Amino acid sequence: MEDQANLLPLYEQVRRAILAGIETGQFAVGSFLPAEPELMSLYGVSRITLRRAIGELCADGRLQRQQGRGTIVMPGKVRQTLVSLSGFSETMDGLGRKAGHRILARTDDPDAPAIRERLKAKALLRFDRLLEDNGRPMTLETLWFDPSRFPEVIEPVAAGGSFFAALRDRAGITPAHAERQIDVGLALPAERDILAMTAAQPVYRIEKIVTDAEGRPLALSQLVTPSHLVTYTIKT
Repeated sequence: MEDQANLLPLYEQVRRAILAGIETGQFAVGSFLPAEPELMSLYGVSRITLRRAIGELCADGRLQRQQGRGTIVMPGKVRQTLVSLSGFSETMDGLGRKAGHRILARTDDPDAPAIRERLKAKALLRFDRLLEDNGRPMTLETLWFDPSRFPEVIEPVAAGGSFFAALRDRAGITPAHAERQIDVGLALPAERDILAMTAAQPVYRIEKIVTDAEGRPLALSQLVTPSHLVTYTIKT
C-alpha cells in the first residue's frame, strides 16, 4: 500500500496527509492550519505543491482560506436526504450539529404575484435568512408563506426560529409532501460575500414547495448552498 501511495502525485500525497491529520485530530475542526513554512518543512515539499494540496481540500470543503487570517479546518460535508420532510433545524439536530437562522431581511406584502399564485396566498410574507451550521454560513434561504393563514408562526420565525417547528408547535400543522427543483451554478457576488466562498465554487440552487396532506401549499423556499458543504442522497 505504501508503494502505491508513493506512485501518487506529490500534491495528492500531501492532500491525503493533511486530510488524515484532520481525521485524527492533529488539525482540529475550527482551528487554523500551521503557517506555510511549517507545513512545507513537515511534508518536505515546495510552496507550489503545498498550495495545490490545500487548494484541493478547499474545493472539497475540508479547508477554507480566510483572507488575512490563514486556512481554517472545516467540518465534513452535511448529508441530507432529498425526500426527507425534515426542516433545517431537525436535520442538523439529527446530525448532532447546532442550526441557526439569521434574519437578513423581512418584506411584508412583497410584490411577487407569481409566488402568491403558486402558494394560493391571500397575503404574502418574505424572510431572507442565513442558515448556519454551528455558527458558520451554510445556506441562503428566501422563505415565502401566507401570514394570514399562519399568523402564529410569524413571531418565532422573525426571532430566528425554525419555520417547520413553529408551523408544528404553534399552528398544529405538519408538512406531508415536498417538491424540489435542483440546479447547479455559480454564486452571485453578494451571495459569495455572505457565504464566505470563492467565485470558482459552485452552488446548489434548490426551490422547495411543501404542502399539507390535502395538497395545499404551506410555504416556498429558495435555497442557495455551496456544493462543497452538502452531499444530497435520494432514498426510494
